[in-house]
Amino acid sequence: MIRNKLKEQRTAFIVIFFVSLFLVLPQILNHSLILGDDSIFHFNRIYDVYMQFKTGNFNYFQSNYGFQQSGRIVNAVYGPGLAYVFGIILLAVHSWLKFQILTSFLIFFVSGYSMYFLSRAMNTNKKVSLLVSILFMSSFWITHWEVDQGFMAWGVMMMPLIVLMGLRMISKDAKDLKIIPLALVVSLIVQIHVLSALMAIIVLISFFVIGMIQTVHKRELLIKCSLAGLLAVVLTFNVWGAMLDVFTTNTLYSPFSVQNMSDWTANISMGEYDYGHLGLVMSLIFILQIIFMFSKKYTVSLANKVVTINGIIFLILSSNIIPWVKLAMNFPQLQSFLQFPYRFNGFAMVLLLAGFGASISNLSPKSLRKNLEIGLVIGCAFILFQSYSLIQNRNEFWNSSQPIVKNSGIYYSKHYSNDRLIKNLTSVHLGSGLKMIEKFPPDYLPEHLSGVDSAADRENVIYNNNDKSIKKTVENGSLIIRWTAKKKGEIRELPIIIYSNSVLSLNNHNITEKKMKLSSIGSPKVISDKKGENILKLEYHSNLTTNTRLVLVMVAWVISFMSMIVLYLRRIR
Repeated sequence: MIRNKLKEQRTAFIVIFFVSLFLVLPQILNHSLILGDDSIFHFNRIYDVYMQFKTGNFNYFQSNYGFQQSGRIVNAVYGPGLAYVFGIILLAVHSWLKFQILTSFLIFFVSGYSMYFLSRAMNTNKKVSLLVSILFMSSFWITHWEVDQGFMAWGVMMMPLIVLMGLRMISKDAKDLKIIPLALVVSLIVQIHVLSALMAIIVLISFFVIGMIQTVHKRELLIKCSLAGLLAVVLTFNVWGAMLDVFTTNTLYSPFSVQNMSDWTANISMGEYDYGHLGLVMSLIFILQIIFMFSKKYTVSLANKVVTINGIIFLILSSNIIPWVKLAMNFPQLQSFLQFPYRFNGFAMVLLLAGFGASISNLSPKSLRKNLEIGLVIGCAFILFQSYSLIQNRNEFWNSSQPIVKNSGIYYSKHYSNDRLIKNLTSVHLGSGLKMIEKFPPDYLPEHLSGVDSAADRENVIYNNNDKSIKKTVENGSLIIRWTAKKKGEIRELPIIIYSNSVLSLNNHNITEKKMKLSSIGSPKVISDKKGENILKLEYHSNLTTNTRLVLVMVAWVISFMSMIVLYLRRIR
């Protein structure tokens, strides 16, 4: 039985594997690192995890190695699960270039397979399922990781599996819905990207409501979803527990606010394909699927109807049909939390592509179906060419006079040559290049002075990190800062970040915020209490997210994964 399953998947594996390889080929051939919009932000947090594994000095909250060893909290509240997976990958390959190639290949491959599974679950034939998978894996939202290091690409990658779980909710007997797979899929997307998880949960709720109306086993569906929800709460405790700990005890700077949200919408277009334009191929697919659904509403399957209607809703939300400017005036939090309405488009694409594949596979007459399949092949070739060209364009920066992608917002922390930057980012010392270039967004920094622009204080943290008289080391998960004072009572501004639950000791004596002057982002001015060497220890103590509880979460993940594997093997036998 297992052999038959593997044989059935052989063609899909080969096609998806080679398309993934094709999309990372420019980076392999050019031996180039892509420094896109979010590269330095994510490189810093991944490097922090890498160094934790390398040294054994673990700290779930503080960035003791990344972000200029500032003690800043990022990973604990931003995709911690995937950050630790990436840290392990970086530890294995020990190269930023290899890491970028491997993770780009991984996102292409997994996204292709996840869409293939979803398409087959919607009774799409194998050929069309593969074509839809190729469209998805070469779409802007998946290539967004390789070309810009946009982290939401990983959330979009998971969306087909979310929809697959939703389809099992609307089956008549609800027997296909399993508690552990549902809990694991939801938990994985929470561990990857919280905003994506919120959108995914909205989709699942719509499937659940329809399932409760559709199924004759309402009690069974309710019990299964409730138990899966409880298990997901356990499996994601490290995420929501850390958020509760940090967000309720601090006033934090939000990600930068988008002033005019209508400028960041996605709309139908016949030209280029990017975050603001659907492009010719995707526009035609979306329009055709909407036409199919409404013109054949009496013959279209329930699964296709639910998927397509959800897709239409997300498509509208991503567009300027919604009065985003007026909404932002009434709900200003949208400007910093959602920021870009085009983010809805990634989920609309998954839903409408899946629906389109199912519609083609069930069309009659056969000649029309064949013509649309040929059109789909041409569309795949077109999207692949566009994506390959974009990836190639990004790779060309590395070997030019300007290795940083244009308009990425990354800048040199002080004057360095391009040759030195390239040398450091390709050296075995993975942190050396990160000290040369900066992008210091305000995300998750504590706001100690209300209404004050933190940009200058962020610059000061970077500047003071270049002060060679200040030495930083990590001991038993604590950040140790050393400096030499010329006299007792000397005031020293230190390039670290203080949160409400941060614990500091100066020369083995605890000090409180009252004995320090904090900048707008929590970097302290400390009074040296003796002449000569002064030693400050920075720790973060959480009453909610303790090391013991984090270990229990990891044990729960291991047990859940092992249980799912055992159940799967039993089923296919």
